[in-house]
Amino acid sequence: MNQIALPINRSRKGLMLYTAVPIVVLAAMGIAWISTRPATDPSAISSVIFEPATNRDLDVRIVKDGELQAINNIDIFCNVEGQTTVLTLVKEGATVKKGDVLITLDSSAIKQHIEDTTLDVQKAEADVTASREMLEIQKSQNSANLEAADVAVTLAQLDLEEYREGTFPQKELALQTAKKMAEITLENKKQYLQQTRDLFDKSFVTATDVKNAEQDEIKAEDALKQANTDLTVLSKYTHEKEETGNESALTQAKQKLIRTQRENAAQLNQRAADLEAKEQALALQKRRLDKYKEQLDACTIIAPTDGLVVYASSVDRYSQNPMQEGATVRERQLLLRLPDISSMKAVVRVQEAQVSKLHEGQRAVVKIVGFPKPIGATVSKISVLSDSSQRYWNPDLKEYPVDLNLDDTPANTRPGVGAQADIYVSRLTNVLTVPITSLYASGNDTYVFVRSDPDPLPVKVAVGATNDTQVQILSGLQANQPVLILQSGQGRELLTRAGIKEASTTQPSDVVTGSKRHRSSGGASGHNPTPVTPPAPPSSVEKKPKVGA
Repeated sequence: MNQIALPINRSRKGLMLYTAVPIVVLAAMGIAWISTRPATDPSAISSVIFEPATNRDLDVRIVKDGELQAINNIDIFCNVEGQTTVLTLVKEGATVKKGDVLITLDSSAIKQHIEDTTLDVQKAEADVTASREMLEIQKSQNSANLEAADVAVTLAQLDLEEYREGTFPQKELALQTAKKMAEITLENKKQYLQQTRDLFDKSFVTATDVKNAEQDEIKAEDALKQANTDLTVLSKYTHEKEETGNESALTQAKQKLIRTQRENAAQLNQRAADLEAKEQALALQKRRLDKYKEQLDACTIIAPTDGLVVYASSVDRYSQNPMQEGATVRERQLLLRLPDISSMKAVVRVQEAQVSKLHEGQRAVVKIVGFPKPIGATVSKISVLSDSSQRYWNPDLKEYPVDLNLDDTPANTRPGVGAQADIYVSRLTNVLTVPITSLYASGNDTYVFVRSDPDPLPVKVAVGATNDTQVQILSGLQANQPVLILQSGQGRELLTRAGIKEASTTQPSDVVTGSKRHRSSGGASGHNPTPVTPPAPPSSVEKKPKVGA
C-alpha cells in the first residue's frame, strides 16, 4: 500500500551506511507499531479541517536539495613524473593570494638527476667542439688534396702537349736531318772512292788510299742505315709509346681528381654527420636538463590566483588517501582545488522523469542554509549523463546534475553549503486544486474525503500537475467542494469505514515534482509535517510569477 508523500528535504549526499541502517530499522519499527495498534476513531480527533477545492493559477515547480559550488574552479595537479612525497601543505580552508606557496614536493631525486645531467651536458659540449674542429680540419685537408689533384691533371696535360708539339717533332726532325746528312756523306764518299780509283790507275795514289776510300764509303752506308733505322724506330715505336704513356698519365691524373673529389665529399659528410650527431646528443641532454629543471620547479606549487583551498580528497568522496604531509602522490593527480567563491552556483540532482521539464535559462529561487534571504538563480547547465554516485544505494534511481547560477553570491559562502532550489517550470491558469495533504493513495487510485455524516466520504479523483503544496484535480471534484485535511493514520481508517478495501500498489502515482514521492498524512507512515510554501521563483531577473490565493 502506497500513499502520496508529504514534501521532505532530500538527504544530504554521501550518507554512510552506518547512518542509514538505524533509520531503516526505526522506520520498520514505526510501521509495525502502526499496523498493530487499535484503529483510531476519526471522531476522536480534536480538530477537523476542511478546505475547499479552489480554482487558481498553479505554479509548477521542482523543489530539490543540493549544495553550493563555485562556478569557476582552478584545479591544481601534480606535474612531477612518477611518484613523489608531499613535504609541506597549506591548510585546507585557508584563503590564499596569487603567488602563495601551496604545496612543496620531495625533489631530492630530481636534484640528483640535474647534477648527473649537467655533467653529461658538459661532456656533450666538449664532443661538439672537438667534432666541429675535426670538420674544419677535414675541409682544409680536402682543399689541399683537391688542389694537388688539379695540379697533377694540369701537369699531365702539359706533358702530353709538350711531347706532341715539342719533343716528338724535335726528335723526328733531328733524325731526318741525320738521315739527309748520312745520304750526302755517302754520296761524297762514293765520289771520293771513284776519284781515288782514277788516281790509282794513273799511279798518283797508292792502293792503300783506295782501301781507305772504300772503308769510308762503307762507313757512310752504315751511317745512312743507322739514320733510317733510328727514324723508323722513332716513328713506329718510340712515338707511340711516349704518347700512350703521357695519355695514360693524364687519364690517371683525371681519375685521381675524381677520386679525390669523392673522398673529400665522403670524409666531409662523415665529419658533418659526426658533428650533427654530437649536436643532437647535446640538444637531447639539454632538453633532459631543462625537463628536470621544470620538474624541480613543479615541486613547488604556487597559487595561480586568489582563492579558497580545498583538498582533492574532500572533493572526491571515493578517495582512499587523505591529502596530508607525507602522502604519496602521482603524476596528473588532482591535489587541490581553488574555487572562486565570489561567484557561486547551486548544484541539484533532478530525477530522470523530470529532466525533460528543464531547459537552460529557467529561473529558480535558492535558499542557502544559514542565510534567511532567498536568492534568484538561473539554470545554466543540465548534465547529459546521470549521476551514478547513488547506484549502490538505489540502482534504479537516475538523477541528473543541474547547475543554477546565483544572481548574487552572499558574503562568507563556501562550497559544500547546503541549499534548496525551487525551480519554476510552468504556470497553469485557473485550474482546480486541493492541498496535497488532502490526498490519499491506495494502489493506483487516489482519494480525497469530502464532508459527509457521520464520516467524511472518500471520492476517487484524477490528479495532474503539482507543486509542493497544491495538486491539480483533473476529475472527481467540483470547485468549492470542501475536502478533509488528513491527520496521521486518518486516511486508512476512513477508507476502511467506507468499506473500500486497500489495493496493493503496482506503480505509485507521481504527483509531485522532485526525487521523492510524497506520502499523505493519512498513510501508514503516520508522518504529517507542516508544508512550507517557498517564495515564488522569478520568471526573469526582475519579474516574478504571481502565486494564486
